[in-house]
Amino acid sequence: MSTYIMAALGNPVFDIIETPYIRTNGRVLSGCSVNAALTIGKLGGKSIVIGTVGADYHEEMINKLKQYNVDSFTLLSKQTGGFFLRYLDSSMNDRLLKILGHADKIDIKKIPTEILEKSKSFLFGPILDELNLRSVEYIANKYKEKLIIVDPQGFIRVIDGNVIRREYTPDILDIIRLSDIFKPNEHEAEVIFGDMPFEKAVRKITKLGADTGIITLAERGALVSFDNKVFKVPAFSTVARDPTGCGDVFAGAFTYYMLKYNDPLESTAFACATASFMVETTGPDFDIRKKDLDERFNTILNDIKKVD
Repeated sequence: MSTYIMAALGNPVFDIIETPYIRTNGRVLSGCSVNAALTIGKLGGKSIVIGTVGADYHEEMINKLKQYNVDSFTLLSKQTGGFFLRYLDSSMNDRLLKILGHADKIDIKKIPTEILEKSKSFLFGPILDELNLRSVEYIANKYKEKLIIVDPQGFIRVIDGNVIRREYTPDILDIIRLSDIFKPNEHEAEVIFGDMPFEKAVRKITKLGADTGIITLAERGALVSFDNKVFKVPAFSTVARDPTGCGDVFAGAFTYYMLKYNDPLESTAFACATASFMVETTGPDFDIRKKDLDERFNTILNDIKKVD
C-alpha cells in the first residue's frame, strides 16, 4: 500500500444541488471527505476516503474516486447520506439543507491499522453525526506525530424534521484542542463563538490549543491565525456558479501544501487559489488547471494583509 497524504474521514454523500445558476441532474457525489481527497488526487497526491455508504451508490462512488487516484475504505450503510441543497439568494452565502438520506456512523476501530499508519494526515470532515469527540481522541492520541485537520460542519449539525440546522455542542471545544488545524466557515464560527468578531474568533482557536486556526469567508477569502498572528488572505475573484464543496477543497489543498512546505500562511493562499476552481463548476469533476493555479496563487500571495 502506498503512503497516503491524507486519510479523509467522513461519509460520502450524494446530493442534489440547486443554485441561481445551476441544478444538478439527479444526485452527485460530494461530501467534505470526498472533495478534500479528490483535491489531493488532482494535485498529484494519494488519498483515501473513509466512511459509510449504502449499496445503491457504493460502486458509483468507488469508480468516481478511482478516476482521480483516490482510494476508499467504506463500510456498507443502510442508507446513503445526502442532502438537497438550495442556496438562499444570489449571493450564495448560505443554504438550506434538506435530508435525502442518513448514513450510519463510522466505527473508527474497524479501520485497518495499515491505512492509519500509512497516512501522513487525518482530515475529520463529518457531514452529519457520523463522527464524534471520541473518534478524534482515538486518532489524535494514537498518532500524535501526524497532522490532524478538522472541518467542524458535521460536528455541529442536527436534524430538525427533514431539515439540517447548526447547533452548538460543548464537545467542539475539546475537538479544537485535539486539532492541529481547525477550519470552520463563517457560519460555523458564529455557532461556536457567538457574536465574537471573526478576527478574535480565529485567534481564539489557537488559544484553545490548535496550532493553526482558519475561518473561511466565502468570496472574502479567509482569516488564518498561527504563532500569535492573524492574516487576512483574499479569495481569487472569479465567476461563481456553485460554492458547494469549496471549503472541502480548501482543506485538501491546505493539507497538501502544508505537508510539503510547513507554511500555514502560504498554505492558506494556496488553498484559496485551489478552491476558486471548485466555485466555477459543480460536482466531483472540477478541474484544477496547473498554470492557472500558479497564477491565482501568486495573485493572492501579493494581497495578503496582516491583521492588527
